[in-house]
Amino acid sequence: MYASSGYGYGLPKAVKYLLISNVAVFIVTSVLPVVFGVYFPFNRLFGLIPDYITHHFMIWQFFTYMYLHGGLAHIGFNLFALWMFGTELEYNWGARDFFKFYTVCGIGGGVLVWLVSFTSFGDPYISTIGASGAIFGLLVAYGLMWPDRLILLFGILPMKALHFVIIFAAIDLYYAVTGTGGNVAYFAHIGGGLTGFIYLKYGWRIMIQFENLSRRLKRRKFTVIDGGKGRSNSHDELYKDMDDEVNRILDKISKSGIESLDDRERRILERASKRGGKM
Repeated sequence: MYASSGYGYGLPKAVKYLLISNVAVFIVTSVLPVVFGVYFPFNRLFGLIPDYITHHFMIWQFFTYMYLHGGLAHIGFNLFALWMFGTELEYNWGARDFFKFYTVCGIGGGVLVWLVSFTSFGDPYISTIGASGAIFGLLVAYGLMWPDRLILLFGILPMKALHFVIIFAAIDLYYAVTGTGGNVAYFAHIGGGLTGFIYLKYGWRIMIQFENLSRRLKRRKFTVIDGGKGRSNSHDELYKDMDDEVNRILDKISKSGIESLDDRERRILERASKRGGKM
């Protein structure tokens, strides 16, 4: 795969540290058993095993499983996709929001694998590992934000990003339901992509609403002792105008999705989010 914009950027902070952490974990889990003859049950403790989560409450596996990989091809494909699609997303969102989105998608993929284990489509005793759930969330985000961006599949076949995501989602769903796709966690892909879609459509609005509630609660902790002259009316009006604009943008996201926002509206959301975190 090749995205037409993927090579035009350097390496942003969150993508860089995700690459480093995944490679470091892969080296540790590969070198210890082979070179030093030290066996450690990495996959049993940190891979996602639904039975362990259900009966032993090992809920950290929802997070740790996405940093384990089963071979060079496995980790190579995932990290290549992380770099190719994640770089531009991080430059648009910032490191903190990008890492949050990546992690939420990975956890969403793991949750779906766990839920499916209670049905005939899943196996509660199989360990799921890999960042594919989080990666598929990035693919969905890329397809929604730049639907007409051309991707060269296998470096040959040009395809619009949104069509690329839809085709891959359909293939994953087919293999997941039929069980004919081999030893691949297709439900993790589907869960990560679905989580990413829901997060982009509704997550920003929910996040801003929680931050607005947090600001209101913090304001109630202070008592005005100077007759209300400590803060100017213009300052309050500025915040009110900004909140009104944020609400308008959130309504637009609910109707048309986050990909419909222009650069100015994205900057307003980012400023509103930072204002909520610093007050």
